Amino acid sequence: MKFRKLLRSLHRDFGYLITGMMLIYGISGIALNHRKDWNADYITVNDVIDWGSVDVLSFEKESITDKLNLFDQIPLFKKHYIADDGKLKIFVENGMVTYNPETGLAEMEVLKKRPVFYQINKLHKTAITPVWIWVSDLLAVIMIFVAVSGLFLLKGKYGLKGRGWWLTLLGFAIPGIFLIFFIT
Repeated sequence: MKFRKLLRSLHRDFGYLITGMMLIYGISGIALNHRKDWNADYITVNDVIDWGSVDVLSFEKESITDKLNLFDQIPLFKKHYIADDGKLKIFVENGMVTYNPETGLAEMEVLKKRPVFYQINKLHKTAITPVWIWVSDLLAVIMIFVAVSGLFLLKGKYGLKGRGWWLTLLGFAIPGIFLIFFIT
């Protein structure tokens, strides 16, 4: 088997192998690039209900947990305190409930994992297991192979001796410009 034919075969097969992982990394990469615009991992859930107003600012854990059961998505109680402004602050799992005894309104704000994005962002950030670090490293090695082998697949004016050379230089120049002008 000739070298170029072997290279083409390996390039194709490795390309198919990494397609799913590259799509996951690409989608989560876009999400993580824009984390200043939105939280790619969590959704903020807000809910306001009327608990009724009270005059006495004495709250016990049992009565608070009973009141928490009135929310559609029942939060898990952790602890509470009465703030200087007279509002009851209740810490719940992944959030807080603020109760205003004057108005009788209780406002819950909790964070919920964003479906799909939370999981693929964890993969992207390599934050799950040591085994996944090795899988990610293998993906990186295969990506390097696919990139380099792709340089030698075509001959002539479309290959590395033709426009492929200029496009390859452009591919190095784009991150090079950002390195020079934007990273100190």
